[in-house]
Order: sequence, then C-alpha cells, then structure tokens
Amino acid sequence: MFNKIEKCLFYLFLFSIPFQTRKILWYEGWRFNEWQSMSIYFTDILIIILLLFCTCNSFFSSTSKLKIKKEKFKTTIKNLKVYEYFLLIFLIVSAISIKNSTSPIISWFQWAKLVEFVLFYFYLKNYAFWHFDLLYSAYAFIAGGLFQAVIGITQFLKQSSLGLWYLGESMIGVDIRGTAYFLNLAGEKVVRAYGTTPHPNVLAGYLLLVLFAWYFLNSRLIKDYKLQTATYLSYSLLLFSFFLTFSRVVILAWVVAFIIGTLIYRKSYPKEIKKIFMWTCMIVGIFTLLYWPEILARLAIPAYDEGLILRKQYAESVLKSDLHFFGIGIGNFVSWFTERNPMEAFWLYQPVHNIYLLIYSETGLFGISAFILFIFLLIRNCLGQLEIRSIRLIFLACFIFIGLFDHFLWTLQQGRLVFWGVLTLLSFGDIMQLSSKKGEGNNYGEDQARGSGSEGPS
Repeated sequence: MFNKIEKCLFYLFLFSIPFQTRKILWYEGWRFNEWQSMSIYFTDILIIILLLFCTCNSFFSSTSKLKIKKEKFKTTIKNLKVYEYFLLIFLIVSAISIKNSTSPIISWFQWAKLVEFVLFYFYLKNYAFWHFDLLYSAYAFIAGGLFQAVIGITQFLKQSSLGLWYLGESMIGVDIRGTAYFLNLAGEKVVRAYGTTPHPNVLAGYLLLVLFAWYFLNSRLIKDYKLQTATYLSYSLLLFSFFLTFSRVVILAWVVAFIIGTLIYRKSYPKEIKKIFMWTCMIVGIFTLLYWPEILARLAIPAYDEGLILRKQYAESVLKSDLHFFGIGIGNFVSWFTERNPMEAFWLYQPVHNIYLLIYSETGLFGISAFILFIFLLIRNCLGQLEIRSIRLIFLACFIFIGLFDHFLWTLQQGRLVFWGVLTLLSFGDIMQLSSKKGEGNNYGEDQARGSGSEGPS
C-alpha cells in the first residue's frame, strides 16, 4: 500500500516539475520582488514527502530487500565520490557566506533551498533510480512535457494566459506589464509561450530536458510501430512548443546538441536517427513557414537590445565589485545590487544572468572554486565510466552553456529541479545498466521490456 502511494507521488512529482503552484510566505519591503521573497512550492512538499518515504523505507523496513537498502543508505557518506566532497564543501562555504549578507533571512532561506536540492540530488542518485520503474518514470516525465506543450501552444495562439492559476500559470498578455514578448517585423507584440513556468526561457530549458528524455526513450526502448507513431506525434508537440518559447540561447543549445548527437549516433542507431532527423526537419520546416517573420525578428539582435544591455550591466556590477573569499551572501545579490543602484526601475532588480558569476558574487572565490571543482570532477568521473559520446554529456554541456546567459537554473524552482536532475543523471553511471539490477528494487525487468518492444539494454 505505502509502496504504491510512494510510486504515485514520485510519478506525480515528475509530471508536476514545471508547475509554479506555491504559497508566498514572506517578502522584503512593501513591494513584492521574486528575488527577495520566500515561497514554498507544491514540488517542495512532494520532495519532503518523498524524502520521508525514503527515510522510512531505508531505516524501518523489516524486509530483507529493504534491509539491503538500509545498509546501503548508512554507508552513503562513507562512499561519497571525490566530487561530492566538493559539493558538501560548497554547501558549507555557502552557509559561511551568510555572515556578509545584508538580508540574512533571505540568505538563510536560500541556503535551506540549496540543502533541499543537494538532498534531492542524493535522493535521486542513491534511492529513486533504484527504487522506481525507469520506464514509467520516463513516461511520467514526458507526459508532463506534453501537458506543458499543449498549454504553451494554446497560450501562443491565444496570446494570453489560460486561467490556470491553480497550476501557477503567470498572468500574461500583450498589454500586461512584465510579460515576455518581442516585436515582429510589423512592430506588433508577440507573446512567447510560458506553460505554467514563470518565464519562456524556463519552459524552454524544461522542454529541452524532456526532448533529450524522448530521444533516449525512442532510440533505445520503443520498437513497436504503433507506439512509435504515437511518440512521434508527441515529439511534434514538444518541439513545436519548444520553438514557440523563442528562447534564443536554449534553442541554439538544442540545435548544436542535435547536430552533434545525430553525427555521433548515426552508426549505432541508423534507422532511429534517420527517422528522428527527417521528422525534425519536417517540424522545423513547418514552423519556419508559419513563423518566418517572427523568427527573423528574434534573430535580429540590435546593439540596443534591452536584454543584452541588462546582462552587461549585471555582469559589470559583479566584476567591478571587491574581491571576496566568501562573497556577499547566498541569495543576496538582488539586495546588494539594490543598495548599490537605488535609483533603478524596480523591475531591473534581478540576479546577474550568469549562474557562475552569480555563485561567485554570492559565495566568493571559495564557493565558486568548490562548485567548479564539483562539476569538473563529476564530468571527469563520467568520462571514466562511459564513452565520450554519451548523450548525457551532450545535454550537460547544453545546460552549462545556458548557465552562461541566464540564471533560472540556479534561482527558480523549475530551473533548479532541471539542473540538479541533470547533474544526478551524469553522476549515476550508465543508466541502462539498471535494467539488469533486479535485486536492487528496480522493477524494470524483462516482462516490461518485452511489453514495450525493447531489445534490452545496449
């Protein structure tokens, strides 16, 4: 009974990653600013419940199978990888950085969020990937992406929000202040697709990971013709909605990754890659015919582009600041920037649009050094286990690249879930080997492989 509830909650969590449903607990000052506030999200509650299930299963089960998990959980700290020690060091440095914060309450809250996602990382790596069915997990995750794709496409066609406030949908429209839009060649406002995320770039980053999950699932597991037809229709929705975000950096990352992935995997999976490539070209062609003026408008980046000017301003503020070993305090950049630039428009008070500069500014030289060493050694560990052509290395490179131009992977709930999920996948070794771990609690066995038409692990 409890196992079924736990599984349902985990699949619900995967489905609801992009939901922005939350309760705002507190914010600084008289006017709400996202970066100076504290909120608890629906996905936070699910993570807490799942962690409680994990704890109960690991320590209080009497079954022999879960006794093995109990011993494994107890030795997790002893078996930490070298790169994970740097992750813990980063956590400690982030806590120390709070002594420099001008807004300690926000900094402590953001540190607690960091602890939550570090626990989430270890939960996925040491428990969830072994405990839950991988095939069902992939379906739940992709189903969530399809749900967002339908919402995003409908929003774009309607050029406004759909009233899904209970899922956290933002209020958007051509005349609503704060809406992400651009001007087409005729000078008309074009509202970008949001889904239930707080910004089109966040939806794009989420759908990018869903697309990678789809590529993996389609090329390795799904062989049944009727099922493939349905999956390619779902791919059309995902890719079309992904393009409707008009997120230049994320779409560029996908284009480069898609080309590299096609070149690398064309010999290993010739039929699958050819079909994916042809289908993708068809979708790109249709989208181009329908929205060529909008594409041209987004490709044109004038020197006075507001986004570029703001990114430059935020980056210069960090680079021109004094050198700190422990930074200005985790989660404190906006408060610090506000104090230094008190006469700016209120909506300009945002984090620097580069997660590495943001981490450096908030946690200092010690913090960014520990974080970069964590990422570097994680990649090196992965290279030691896998072929360099692993698709997971490709999409990690995508998100590292995206982090150079935006902050949502580090500052927003949905972006954090995506980012830490990617790091977990990279740390895990070859995920396909899990199908042979039948004694570890993973239900992905031969019967399901036959039921899905799978040829088994490759």
